Amino acid sequence: MLELRDYLQLSRSAAEAQWREVLQRSSVPAGARQVDFAPIETLLCFGLGLIGHRSKRGNINISERDPVALKLASLVKRTPASLAAKLANLDGRRPNSARHERALWVALTNDLFHFGHLYATVIDAARLVGIDENQLPDFLDLPDTPLHAVVEADRISTDELRDSIEDEIRDWMNLNPGVDTVETERAMLGSARVGQQQFARKVLSNAGFACVFCGLSFKAMGLPSARMLVASHIKPWKNSIGSERIDPLNGLAACPTHDAAFDAFLITVLPDLSVVVTRELKKAIAGDAAIERNFGQEGLVRSLRIRARELAPGERYLSWHRKISLGREVA
Repeated sequence: MLELRDYLQLSRSAAEAQWREVLQRSSVPAGARQVDFAPIETLLCFGLGLIGHRSKRGNINISERDPVALKLASLVKRTPASLAAKLANLDGRRPNSARHERALWVALTNDLFHFGHLYATVIDAARLVGIDENQLPDFLDLPDTPLHAVVEADRISTDELRDSIEDEIRDWMNLNPGVDTVETERAMLGSARVGQQQFARKVLSNAGFACVFCGLSFKAMGLPSARMLVASHIKPWKNSIGSERIDPLNGLAACPTHDAAFDAFLITVLPDLSVVVTRELKKAIAGDAAIERNFGQEGLVRSLRIRARELAPGERYLSWHRKISLGREVA
């Protein structure tokens, strides 16, 4: 029987052996019992959850029509539905999920850096046994989009997340009396954290992993990106409700300096995506060379830097921000 350490302490040699067993499988007829998931498969299902979506009920889901899910299902001789079911088992919301699956979910969602290491081990082992990028894409783009950069871009604290899911926890406990309260809270907190990671990843990706206000991008030069960018909420987390908190259209990728100025309503964005500064900041620019370097013509772009117009932040969120900034007399 598998134990937690079989996942969390997965070695490259163990991963290679598991891949070789997977490659020897035959397709299972519809309705027939499938072989148990190997740790490498379970870890990849968790990874799919990071690029999936969080439902209104708090579940982390993956689409059975997702191209990556389809490729992975074909490779491991399973159906996309079985991958989705495994992900549902992991977050502990299915009655038939094993205890070690819920424990794995909690462990991974609380240490996504370690998951990044495990994911790299699984992908590297796949390449060593001859599984190429077409058969198993590096769907988290670790060489180009370090997981550290996404994790560090998420600024929501654990306490804020816990407060946001109090109602979900209470409803779940009412529907499932007798379940372990502490374990359930930890699992649901993990789901909420994954939802924020999905938000951060989409926000950074929409901006091409560059600050939308100045274009700063360490990733473009192959340098470590962690802590260099923030996935900031336009309408702050504390003022947002429900899906607004995980809507990538309510986000901007910004360097710490411009993120702080945006949060302080010293800069804002017009409907045509023009970047403007408040009169208060404009006076500071005129009187301080350092502020001028960061917020003058050389420090700020005229229009938000985004990869495509359809990825632009939502006007309803920008409008909320402008109403406060305009009170400072936008210059």
